[in-house]
Amino acid sequence: MREYEFVYVIQPDASVEREAEIHGRIDQVITDHKGRLLLRDDWGKRRLAYEIKKFQKGHYFQINYLGLGKEVAEIERLMRIDADVLRYLTVQANDEVRDIETRIVEAAKQAEEQARRRAEREKERAEREEREKERERSGDRGAPFDDEDDVERRFGGGGDDDRDRRYNRDDEDEE
Repeated sequence: MREYEFVYVIQPDASVEREAEIHGRIDQVITDHKGRLLLRDDWGKRRLAYEIKKFQKGHYFQINYLGLGKEVAEIERLMRIDADVLRYLTVQANDEVRDIETRIVEAAKQAEEQARRRAEREKERAEREEREKERERSGDRGAPFDDEDDVERRFGGGGDDDRDRRYNRDDEDEE
């Protein structure tokens, strides 16, 4: 079997039900052709590099699956006739997967890692938004650093002591 990576972009205003319907069609084609779905990754809504069908954003998805190759044409045919799909691309990631079960376990680990990273990013985003809201409530607009301790912490000390030592050494050499 071969491993394929399929990335597709759906209109940003498509409903969750519509997205699930598209996912279901892809999954059905893969199983009908005796393939195995390894991984589905939701990349989220992102800005497109250029406008497609008057859309500036799109909802990106990636699927990794194992198959014999016949399902690629069918999946791409379905994507071509679906008005909600803006773009798609299939890439053969591995020409021959010998140990299918090992690859399935690896894909499960990748999915767990991606979920963990996504949760961390979401947590960081929520914390950042909370800090910004707190700053707006307190009236602080991110004033520049004028606290000497903060400057020393960020830039590694005052620097004047180093310069004084250097000049003192030069003065000693002249004597």
